[in-house]
Amino acid sequence: MDLIEINHLKTYFYQNKGFLSKLFGEGLKTIHAVDDVSLTIKKGRTFGLVGESGCGKSTLGQSIFRLVKAQSGEILFQGQDVLQMDPKTLMAFRQQAQLIFQDQYGCMNPRMTVGQIIAEPLMMREKGKIDNQSLFDEVIRLLQAVNLDPESATKFPNEFSGGQARRIGVARAIALTPVFIMADEPTSGLDISTAATILNLMQDLQDKLNITYLWVSHNLNQVKYMSDDMAVMYLGKIVEMGQTKDIFREMAHPYTKALISAVPQVSINQQKETIFLEGEIPSPIHPPSGCRFRTRCPQVMKRCKTHEPALIDLGSGHLCACHLHTVNQETNN
Repeated sequence: MDLIEINHLKTYFYQNKGFLSKLFGEGLKTIHAVDDVSLTIKKGRTFGLVGESGCGKSTLGQSIFRLVKAQSGEILFQGQDVLQMDPKTLMAFRQQAQLIFQDQYGCMNPRMTVGQIIAEPLMMREKGKIDNQSLFDEVIRLLQAVNLDPESATKFPNEFSGGQARRIGVARAIALTPVFIMADEPTSGLDISTAATILNLMQDLQDKLNITYLWVSHNLNQVKYMSDDMAVMYLGKIVEMGQTKDIFREMAHPYTKALISAVPQVSINQQKETIFLEGEIPSPIHPPSGCRFRTRCPQVMKRCKTHEPALIDLGSGHLCACHLHTVNQETNN
């Protein structure tokens, strides 16, 4: 069953909107952060979204929650378009869908105790209908659910380590019993052992609460471990998408091959030759014509400059946007 269906989503940002820019003639510049993206997130599963920094993966996640404004497209949550929701319906949606932010310290009020931070969404939902003792008991239950001591409720955010701060973020995210959580780089900046603890915690919570995750990360090892399905983004576009096991077993896009080749392996025998991409990522203000990856692709062809490749099904829902596979299909036909 599909929980979230995104159709032709476009989210742009604009530079030089101010008076001085207009006065000195710099002109309005459009940043194509998310450019015509479609994907489906199935209920009870984890969808991994990967790509280099600046590819648009976090913006796509924030668009789902309307934290940034989308220019066009659809974001269907249980059949309702989030982009068309009125304020009351949007508030109800946000109780069912929660965020785990990348910067945990930055999203917590340093003047509030951890107990107050976790209790805040509960108080907003209940609007005075819950007594103090019941509220306190629920906060303690949430802290214990993420393996934190009850005494943590009286402490302030600066008294916790990075891993503990992540757990506080998880506790706050599950406070309203959501069905969907977007985890934006949930282990960024953590050491390996602490990151593994967070990953196992989130898997346990998914099994117990039947939560659906959108897992936004540049760490391919984590995505391989956590996600059932995944998509690879480059410069605002999805270049490959499908079941995670299929993509790691048979990478179809040159960009995906380059990303996965750079992932360190435990065994030397498993390590593949690293594919080095030449050049820099083009500006999202002036993306290349045709295929956006063509300026760095080691297998670029003439048609890549003039024709944008469409996502085609290579079988079993494994989609890839690359002219190499378009040529193969045309040859076979």
